[in-house]
Amino acid sequence: MNTEQHFLQFKHLQKSSRILVGVSGGADSVVLAHLLKKNGFDIGIAHCHFNLRGKDADTDQEFTKQLAKKMDVPFFTIKFETQTYADTRKVSIQMAARNLRYFWFEKLCTEEGFTQIAVGTHLTDNIETFLFNAIKGTGLSGLRGIKPVNGKVVRPLLTVTKEEIYQYANAENLTWREDESNKSIKYHRNKIRHNVLPVLKEINPNLEATFERNFKRLSRVDRFVQNEILLIWKSWIKPDKKGWRIDKSLIQNHEFADVVLTYQLGAFGFNPTQVADLQRAINGQPGSMISSKDYHIYIDRKEVFIQQKRFFAIPDQYQITEFMGEIKKPIHLKFADLHAQKIQFSTGNQAAYLDFDKLIFPLTLRKWKNGDSLKPFGMRGIKKVSDLLIDAKIPLHEKENVWVLESNNEICWVVGIRSSEKFKVTDKTKRVYLVELS
Repeated sequence: MNTEQHFLQFKHLQKSSRILVGVSGGADSVVLAHLLKKNGFDIGIAHCHFNLRGKDADTDQEFTKQLAKKMDVPFFTIKFETQTYADTRKVSIQMAARNLRYFWFEKLCTEEGFTQIAVGTHLTDNIETFLFNAIKGTGLSGLRGIKPVNGKVVRPLLTVTKEEIYQYANAENLTWREDESNKSIKYHRNKIRHNVLPVLKEINPNLEATFERNFKRLSRVDRFVQNEILLIWKSWIKPDKKGWRIDKSLIQNHEFADVVLTYQLGAFGFNPTQVADLQRAINGQPGSMISSKDYHIYIDRKEVFIQQKRFFAIPDQYQITEFMGEIKKPIHLKFADLHAQKIQFSTGNQAAYLDFDKLIFPLTLRKWKNGDSLKPFGMRGIKKVSDLLIDAKIPLHEKENVWVLESNNEICWVVGIRSSEKFKVTDKTKRVYLVELS
């Protein structure tokens, strides 16, 4: 049994972290909580009651509460009206539960001082996701597998199979709860789990090991492709007073324009069907417009314009995409993606040097607000932005003009004052994201 070996080789959790563990009561999350506690991590347990399974859900909640008590770790629980949320927002129950769960996890991190969120996603889950995406239709990113780290969320068991999890749980005499809904094949993922995977394992008994190798290869290929696409995109897109513009001929004359547009416009909320519509419109009469939730694309005679719908309606919040080189409003900032070994650091607070690979784009530039906090560069603890402003002797009338730069709802720079310890450049940093206040 090598579950613990797998875990101990995982490098994305730090002993200095305070980790919130999402525990449903199933074997996966129970094993994860046990492993983290056993290996000396500072953890708390969070359990979501989704109001979908009657008394079984109540029993799961009580079981998880007693598990936390036995482990002597903090316990947090919440009850959601999941069906109402799904109906109101017209999303699936699975999507509703996921959104509610992670919104609450993020809230707990802010309120209780957790720095990472650990969930029990395992290798078998990853294989099911690959097959589901392949059946439904996806690009390369949908085939590379689930990311081991996404913002605060970490998946330490992503190289461990479901079978290994059960072996470990039995060897450690752990108890857990089985969700009866996992046996129902009315759900597509369960059909894959119960009907498809067993047939694939008959063909290849080493199916999990094969997929693990494939995920590593596909992830590297995807990163390479994205880097090459980004170079092309940066050569295309230019800042405009209300957004960005692209010369139509660059799109029309590039063999892989559809690939570039699909990857890059996804960040603006445009789906592959809309990208196809865009390409047809580019070759047709000017004057067409295609819209996502937050952006418009206008096709002019010679250029394509991308504009945020509410650019002027929300003057206190802006998105910063990774290809932007400069903005002049609401404040003048310059952005650069630099090689770590070639950079010359300057002193002072007019620039922030951030580890590019720790950032999740698009970044958000917004006004600071009460309750904002971060772990300041060079400090050990969390500090409120309001206290940083006091320390920096910012006059009262100027405090309302202080901005913060966020990555995935985490402050990486209080602009012109202090950057975050979490996003600092280290000797392991390969790419530096330089943000300068002009």
